[in-house]
Amino acid sequence: MCRYSHSTTPTMAALTLRAALLFIVNLTIGLTLDTILGDRVQFPETEHCSERGAKLQYTLTDESSQNVAHLEGVWKPADGYEDRMSPNESVILNRSNINDQGLYRLTCGSEKLTQLNVIISSEISVTAGEAAGFTFHYFTAGKLGMYRVERNQQLVFELDLSSGNTSQGSGFENRTSVAPHWRSDGDLTLTLQGVKPEDRGDYIFHVFKVNKRGHFQAVRMRVSPAPNTEDRNPEQITVTPQPSCKEKIALICVSVAAVLLIAGAFYCGQKNPRICGSKVSGGAAAGGAGTELEMPPYTDTPVPVVNGHA
Repeated sequence: MCRYSHSTTPTMAALTLRAALLFIVNLTIGLTLDTILGDRVQFPETEHCSERGAKLQYTLTDESSQNVAHLEGVWKPADGYEDRMSPNESVILNRSNINDQGLYRLTCGSEKLTQLNVIISSEISVTAGEAAGFTFHYFTAGKLGMYRVERNQQLVFELDLSSGNTSQGSGFENRTSVAPHWRSDGDLTLTLQGVKPEDRGDYIFHVFKVNKRGHFQAVRMRVSPAPNTEDRNPEQITVTPQPSCKEKIALICVSVAAVLLIAGAFYCGQKNPRICGSKVSGGAAAGGAGTELEMPPYTDTPVPVVNGHA
């Protein structure tokens, strides 16, 4: 009996250790996808699978599995996914829900694992140049691990909850910080100074502890342009030159002289047409039809000659 126990116990322990190692290896080489609730999700591993009959399965909480899609030339949705998936070259869920979160197994040759995290998000809108605050709280008393913030799977900020050391991602240097008393009150709210238009996007917050990511939170940040920042091109501005004061006076004088000249000519034509030698349209001036007034030249009347005598 002792021999049996002695001989079998190491074997069972070895099998258990091997299974654990295989599980850890699978998780290590598998993918982790983060998505915001309601967003589109694509499983990239399925795009590289060409094995007819391959399946993508979702692991339920009781360790059983349900089919999500199967490959028949193209990936086709399984029962329950028809309204969120169309036949395609890869498995794409058009919109995610909270029940999609979990572990997925792709049976295509070897088994490939993908962990999908569906994260509820909030939204903030910030004006370019201002500071943005991302609220986040975590139980930090006696806790070890890494507090990490990512945008588009790139590091934004990282805090070692044990040592207090921080790291900042490319483009975020000297712009990110947390409250100085984060360790005592658990306030890990991140402040981003000098927001730029390119900072917009989805920020994922989590704590990495004992090879496991958890305590997820997401914020979708929109950045609006700062007021009065539109560039103006001086060459495109047309300025109409204004006449000088002397030019204005000269223009007025010319106008007045022209009016007086016209009025004088009209008056002269009415009163002394013979002298002025003008053709005056008096009727037109009075509102009627125009008539020309012209005096015949003055000549002496010839004396008739009768029988050669005057």
